[in-house]
Amino acid sequence: MGIIKIYPYYQKFAKDFEKKKQEIVVIAQDIEVHHIGSTAVRGLGGKGIIDIMIGVKNWQGVEKLIAGLQKIGFEHVHPKEKGKIFLSSIKESGLGDFHIHLVIIGSAAYKNFLAFRDYLQGRSKEAENYFKLKLFCYKEAKGERAIYTKMKTSYIKEILKKIRYAKN
Repeated sequence: MGIIKIYPYYQKFAKDFEKKKQEIVVIAQDIEVHHIGSTAVRGLGGKGIIDIMIGVKNWQGVEKLIAGLQKIGFEHVHPKEKGKIFLSSIKESGLGDFHIHLVIIGSAAYKNFLAFRDYLQGRSKEAENYFKLKLFCYKEAKGERAIYTKMKTSYIKEILKKIRYAKN
């Protein structure tokens, strides 16, 4: 599954996202492009991978979008799973690489990505606690991506539950 590293937050992540977004928006119309993940939260360290969510209205014509994304370097297309299609620029990603999550606008995945990002962006103390958890998970998992990701999942689910509860 791969070994990861944890990096501090770098301000250049936001600029790198904006540059990549400009490349993406010319590929297709009627899409939404959002910066998600740790690099979208000022001060939050993580794997240093810039996660981009592309929202589409439906899956019709998505092959054309994927072909366009492949032309700008997203050669690795992973099968649709849990309502999303995942693309990466290289097989084993690291600092400064990009990941794309293709989802349907308004889907659970779409809402969860934005809700979690927005929650952490508005709560620096919570983002700091999340980073501490990430460091703990990284050490416990000895850098193993799958174990690290699994260890963080319950925290993410708990935050999403808290967000849903607050809305009701």
